[in-house]
Amino acid sequence: MTNDITIYKQIYPSQCIKIAELGYRSVLNIRPDAEVDMQPNSCDFTNAAEQASLSYRHLPFDDERLSMLTVEQFAALYHALPKPILMFCGTGARAKLLYQSALMQGLL
Repeated sequence: MTNDITIYKQIYPSQCIKIAELGYRSVLNIRPDAEVDMQPNSCDFTNAAEQASLSYRHLPFDDERLSMLTVEQFAALYHALPKPILMFCGTGARAKLLYQSALMQGLL
């Protein structure tokens, strides 16, 4: 999307070292835990990101629960996290929606 953020589909904890090698400094997971079978949980990312020296945050939401509060929380994380940020969800669609919502509200 920009030099500060990339929006992507589901990643896995085993990819955190490679993500750091690619130059990312933060990972933002917006996918709720246990959304689908065999999906890695946030606690798995916490450990993997720490081992890769990445900042990691989890801001779960689904399409039906996107609220202004979620958009504001995302904007606060966006401003606080070291950049560049890799933000992901299942397909990337929700991540894009959240980013665009924050842009439209003038929060980024």
